[in-house]
Amino acid sequence: MPDMENFSEFCGMQDECALAGAAAFFAGIPDAAVVINGPLWCYYYAMRHIEMNEPLISKRMLCTQLDNEAIVFGSEEYLRDTLAPYAEKPPSVLCIANNCSASLIGDDVLGIARELGISCPITAPESGGLIGGFAEGWQKASLSLLDEVNFEAKEKIQSAVNLMGVTGGYYNGLEDADELKRLLTLAGYQVQACPGAGMAFADFSKLSRASLNIVVHRELGMPLARKLHEMFGTPYIAPLPPYGISGTRQWMDAVNDALEAPAKSDFESVCAKTEQRIFLRIGELKGIWDELWYDEAIVSGTETSAAAFAQALRGEWADIGRLTLIHPAGKKPENYSAADDILDAGKDIDEIKKRFSDMKQGIVAASSNETTQLTNFTDGKIEVFPIAYPVFDSMKLSDAPFMGLRGAAYVQEVLWNAKIHEIARNVASEK
Repeated sequence: MPDMENFSEFCGMQDECALAGAAAFFAGIPDAAVVINGPLWCYYYAMRHIEMNEPLISKRMLCTQLDNEAIVFGSEEYLRDTLAPYAEKPPSVLCIANNCSASLIGDDVLGIARELGISCPITAPESGGLIGGFAEGWQKASLSLLDEVNFEAKEKIQSAVNLMGVTGGYYNGLEDADELKRLLTLAGYQVQACPGAGMAFADFSKLSRASLNIVVHRELGMPLARKLHEMFGTPYIAPLPPYGISGTRQWMDAVNDALEAPAKSDFESVCAKTEQRIFLRIGELKGIWDELWYDEAIVSGTETSAAAFAQALRGEWADIGRLTLIHPAGKKPENYSAADDILDAGKDIDEIKKRFSDMKQGIVAASSNETTQLTNFTDGKIEVFPIAYPVFDSMKLSDAPFMGLRGAAYVQEVLWNAKIHEIARNVASEK
């Protein structure tokens, strides 16, 4: 366990390692198998993150259980024992991911697998700690699979799009993906593929048929979009993820500018109805409960989600005194004006810790790692809205997204209900 007093250790856990990112990409392919070539500690560390969204991942994710001897003399024997069942019953695609120490050994893991007679496509992406964190591991995994795909040699479909950089490894990621697919379909687009987010391996061949690639999370999907542009000439865009009604409109406008929507008026009609319903209902609540106001807001999460969520929080959902955006180390957003302060999770440790300990009233949109730092949380004047893993202090069982039109309604529903309940508790305590 990290030292609770050391915020730099605790906050850093929000970004999982490259091994977890690579494994998460292949976990998002339902007919894929993953073998972690490393000790059990690394296996359970990666699996703990993945099983938050894929609770049965252990059925198709194995570990070679390397010990100290294997780290010194090689992992071939351990790999052969672990991979042997796949020679008889291969999955649709197999990923062998090395942990940090195994990646330094230099074993020919692909050659070992082939010698066993495993007949399915096999890939061994770079996934050691030296390449970076979760996003870098996810990137490497997505690119490694392209060499194993037999792409359809057909013309592009005029209205077809792919969604890049979507993962169940992000909190509520698959629910958001479903909402984006719904909105794109509503606008007349045909969503061909969404790699790493529930798409079977055979469907990867459709990636070449799209006329546009839409990158949702830039830190995940940009390398894949660039590679597909290089291979097939497919253009790509990477607008901020669509949070809030305004953000959703801007996102769809960006898609439409790149590839004209066959039925954009249908999307606009639903958008207007959703906006009107939210406006009228919240207008009624404001007459009873006053404005939704936070003295302070702190938003911390994955690179693009945190920036886009903070923008909708201040611009559409609530009135805020001071908004602080905490971005992953070294990944400060450019030309960003929604936040009053932008802090680096790797450099501004002392200031970040002070913001949490000093907070008296407001909202924290982050992971459970951050909420543990709230010294005044029990006062009941700080609202917590989880937007990133890990999440241990909140329960969400519905399929409601955070993004898109349904997400805009859901987030405001949660925020307003929290405000109403807080006022009701305060009134009751004064009696």
